[in-house]
Amino acid sequence: MGEKRSEILRIREGFYMIDARGYMCPYPQILALKALESIERGSVLEIFVDNPASVENILNLARERGLEIVSVEKLGVGEFRISIRKR
Repeated sequence: MGEKRSEILRIREGFYMIDARGYMCPYPQILALKALESIERGSVLEIFVDNPASVENILNLARERGLEIVSVEKLGVGEFRISIRKR
């Protein structure tokens, strides 16, 4: 696993991203949780994943924690971008 890929990147003020493509469950969910814990309230985290199971797990995580699911976009074959706002 490449640790560098899983780093939280600041896109601009209040917007962050992590690239969890290439990782299988539960690793993308763990990365998302750690990232969400480290960003400020009101910020948006974009998570890139490449399997549908990770999408469902991350959406369930967001629902359980009362976070706002901003969008889920299919980018290509099996690739998704999930945007979640921390409340």
